Amino acid sequence: MTKEQKYFLELVRSHLNNEIPPAPPENIDFEGFLKVSEIQNMTAIVAIELKKLPAEYRLSKEDFSPFNQALGLTLQNYEYKMKGINLLTEALCKNGIKHLFLKGAAVREFYPVPEVRTSGDTDVVVAFSELEKASELLVKQGFEPKHMKLDEHIFKFCGEDYEMQSYIKSFGDAGNKFFADTFDENKCDSENELTYTLKPLYHLVYIVTHILNHLKSGGAGVRQLADVDVIIRNCGIDIDDFFKICKEIGIEKSSKVIVALCKLFFDTPVDFDYEIEPELLELMQSVILDGGTFGYGIGNVGTVRLMRTAGDDSKTSSAKAVIGLFKFDKDYLYKTYEYARKRPILLPVAYVSRLYDAVFKRGKQNMKHIKSMFTDSEVASKMNEMLRELEIN
Repeated sequence: MTKEQKYFLELVRSHLNNEIPPAPPENIDFEGFLKVSEIQNMTAIVAIELKKLPAEYRLSKEDFSPFNQALGLTLQNYEYKMKGINLLTEALCKNGIKHLFLKGAAVREFYPVPEVRTSGDTDVVVAFSELEKASELLVKQGFEPKHMKLDEHIFKFCGEDYEMQSYIKSFGDAGNKFFADTFDENKCDSENELTYTLKPLYHLVYIVTHILNHLKSGGAGVRQLADVDVIIRNCGIDIDDFFKICKEIGIEKSSKVIVALCKLFFDTPVDFDYEIEPELLELMQSVILDGGTFGYGIGNVGTVRLMRTAGDDSKTSSAKAVIGLFKFDKDYLYKTYEYARKRPILLPVAYVSRLYDAVFKRGKQNMKHIKSMFTDSEVASKMNEMLRELEIN
């Protein structure tokens, strides 16, 4: 862990604990420190903590400027995001459509300053039977369709993404079965029987499964871990009940590692002692701190595909990874192309269309991914080893 990464974690810890932040270490590289904050998408939180420093430890105006700009932009984006959430909620409620918010939209209130809990998108779940109607309502409110699949519709509004799904995507078959009933009254809270959130215990389970999904698809960052912390810190979680559920859905070890990592990083107030194996701890810290929110700091889609070719010895195959880039699952094609769903005989046409997109529309991007398949073997092997140690490979 670098000096800059360590200080970043200290400031996030002070934020979550509502404590006075520590002074910067000597000779810290503030440009490098800014990059650490940016890849974690938590620069606004860092800016708030830097403002709290005693005068003698504060950054120069020049060094602090990019942090302050990030804070201002985050607050502005929050206003746009809340405008979209309020419009979405109002439209669905007026038409009697049940909907459930996940992640940032639901946990933001637990942060000391909710406005600076950033998010890549807003996740909302509706019943499959209501998905088309709900989407039509959003379009009428000015939401722009961006990517429409069978069970997932993504919209753009005021520069923010809104992801509407027809199910709660958990981890593995057991996790998906556990959350199969989206509006289960035993697992959800609602004030009006239309707008729902998961109860804290179950939201914690969901967020941990979401972190594991991200680790399998490239990486997860400190922000996701902070969500775990704020739920435990603010919601009176029975940690034994939590681990019992995690064992039930097959993620017992990985959930213990994540909670232990939160306690190590943030002093999360939980009565739980678990020693992470040194090699696994080093792997986790590298992937999370170097990779950032979605792992883009250490790799891309090509790196992930290369990782998936690794065997028990963690050796990867660049050739298999390249071939896999142009293999499209039948179910994926049905979900993506409506004409193939309605007329399965057109599945080959959907394949050609997807291949055309991969070569011509995403050609430059895919060339970057292919390059990673031949250069990122060390990173891919490291990620594969981490997943095996977490018992989720």
